Amino acid sequence: MSYVEIKANDGAGSFKAYIAMPKLTPAPAIIMIQEIFGINQEMREKCDEMAARGYVAICPDLFWRIEPGIELTDAVPAELERAFELFGIFDQTKGMDDLSATLNYIRGHRDCNGKVGCMGYCLGGKLAYEMAADTHIDASVSYYGVGLQDMLDKADNFTAPILIHIAGEDDFTPKDAQDKIIATMKDNKFAQTHRYAGMEHAFARGGGMHYNKEAAELANARSYDFLEKTLKAS
Repeated sequence: MSYVEIKANDGAGSFKAYIAMPKLTPAPAIIMIQEIFGINQEMREKCDEMAARGYVAICPDLFWRIEPGIELTDAVPAELERAFELFGIFDQTKGMDDLSATLNYIRGHRDCNGKVGCMGYCLGGKLAYEMAADTHIDASVSYYGVGLQDMLDKADNFTAPILIHIAGEDDFTPKDAQDKIIATMKDNKFAQTHRYAGMEHAFARGGGMHYNKEAAELANARSYDFLEKTLKAS
């Protein structure tokens, strides 16, 4: 387990980020963007998996401005309640600023070859979408991002590929909202979407209450293939 410190762009201090290294470097990097549970075991394992696949994987603590080092799960009711509280008070503008700092940090890292993608889940899925629209990220993957239907105008800003996974029975993204997202991305040359029928929000959260092995493996396989083509192709 290894962490690095990243200086915030606004001078407010620095925040920790979990980092996992591949066997061979320099390599492309992946910014893994947390859910509402902080850098928990699930996010560390996802970083480790990406490192095993040949990426420098880094997951910044986006809740550090509220409380550094938060680590929660959906298996404990009190922790799930706390996670939703954090979601409610999270400053998305500051979060994007911290992700921008992470992007600059990892792109300049000695073990990164300069190519950087991101992969986010839930809250992180929303932020991954914003990263595609508002930064110079090289590729983005969004898993069941919350509120994408309210940011569809940002799709005009895409300059790099983005892959969007949508849970067909997502309580946070109703069917009409899903349809709007899919329709908007249909003619966008940078975007592709996949909707998973019958799947609830967070179907790819390992060990989570809505985890579905078959759907998670399908979505992950698509993500791995997408990132291979966008970040590793010469």
